[in-house]
Amino acid sequence: MANARDGQKVPVVRTTTAGEVGGVQYRPSGLAVWRGIPYGTVPADGGRFAGPSRPRPWDRVRPALRHGSMSWQLPPVHDRSCDVMREFDFAHTADPEHEDCLNLNVYTPDPGRAGLPVLVWFHPGMQVAGSGNMPGRRPEVLSRNHGVVVVTMNFRLGCWGHLFLDDLLGRDSANLRLRDQLLALTWVKENITAFGGDEGNVTVFGESAGARNIGSLLGCAAADGLFERAALYSGGCENTVSRAEATDLAREFLDCAGLTGDPARVLTVPNVHLKVAHERLLRRHEIVHYRDVVDGVHLPRPPVEAIAAGTASGKIDLLVSNCANEAGLWDRLMPGGARVVAQGARATGARIAWYGTDHERFINEELFLRPARDLLRAKAAAGGGRCWYQVYDYVPSNHSFADAERALHGMDLASLLLDLSAPGTASEADVAVARTVQSALVDFASGRVPTTDGLTWPRYETGAERFVRIRRSPHVEAAAWPLDDDTAAADR
Repeated sequence: MANARDGQKVPVVRTTTAGEVGGVQYRPSGLAVWRGIPYGTVPADGGRFAGPSRPRPWDRVRPALRHGSMSWQLPPVHDRSCDVMREFDFAHTADPEHEDCLNLNVYTPDPGRAGLPVLVWFHPGMQVAGSGNMPGRRPEVLSRNHGVVVVTMNFRLGCWGHLFLDDLLGRDSANLRLRDQLLALTWVKENITAFGGDEGNVTVFGESAGARNIGSLLGCAAADGLFERAALYSGGCENTVSRAEATDLAREFLDCAGLTGDPARVLTVPNVHLKVAHERLLRRHEIVHYRDVVDGVHLPRPPVEAIAAGTASGKIDLLVSNCANEAGLWDRLMPGGARVVAQGARATGARIAWYGTDHERFINEELFLRPARDLLRAKAAAGGGRCWYQVYDYVPSNHSFADAERALHGMDLASLLLDLSAPGTASEADVAVARTVQSALVDFASGRVPTTDGLTWPRYETGAERFVRIRRSPHVEAAAWPLDDDTAAADR
């Protein structure tokens, strides 16, 4: 990402485990960029719904000047996809869509430096859309403004990354998106030193679907040692289903694809056939959630249970963040959006009934606050790492929903990813809040206690559930969670 501070571009080459890659460095800013580096591949022969492989090595310097392919993109909701994707900038990219999309981008403030903290970004997109190259979602500004190495990546989404066929076809297809991400993190551990990063100081951070991806990784034994810290913005560990639930979804998907009588054809039909099947599924349910599966292998148990048992996440430090009114976004994006999201949630009918038609409250409490609380409590009880919690409660003046009373889902990205070197139309208050949000993340990623505006953030601990509310002037509050007792909840 270049801006007015960047001038001449000069080539810069680094060696990876698969071969040399050639990027560019901008002068005088010093920022260096490598785009589209393969970290893996989907096997060409029968590779659909198969685990990723390491990339085939190359002999010459491989150009890394353009973004690589992104996963096939799917609409998140029925008949409203265009407006939703336009608002989130999911579809505004010229990058090609492809089944083999396992590539990443590296941004470093100065390729001559060494031992810099590493931040690996997990993009949002409801598990069906988006990429590491999304316009309007540019985490590389953190590299420019804070002297850290930033990695963004692409991985399989939608049915390509989540369709569970193990119990229908006897194929090891479980948790492909998760396995793609594990391979990408392995690449970072093996190669990031060559790009100025510290392989022993890696922080994964993501928002919404990206945060939920990280929540699953926290409960995955294969992720042990691949990162030291995790920052989850608007997401927890709840993005999982059982083998039976995952098989039911796969069976219904095959029905929508017209493949019930010959399910093995799903491995060879054109990708447009799979897109049509997804759209038919949307007509039935309005919204489709692709989730990780507790398959007994890649995810032996629900992630929050693994974390609470102390068998996953080890000594990982944790930063968890919510927006003040996560749910307020959906009705703004589409008529009846909060109802659609609430009805598509995996919650018992009794629990949904407690909230009646108050869909926003259900979303805020059950889909965001409760998962954040459960993750924090599980990690604090298990020990082995420090925890912090924050609530973003600021409405940026230049946001398209600047008339909102409280911060909506995704609004924190306007602060987290604001380019402080070229803030554009951001107000003075916008810039101040962005400095707070960014410095908290960078302190955290550097192994320091977050400290902003003279405020040292309190650790989240069992029996001392305090957090930082981020406004123009951040301050500390006691956490107020949804009620634990179901009977009391019914009387609200």
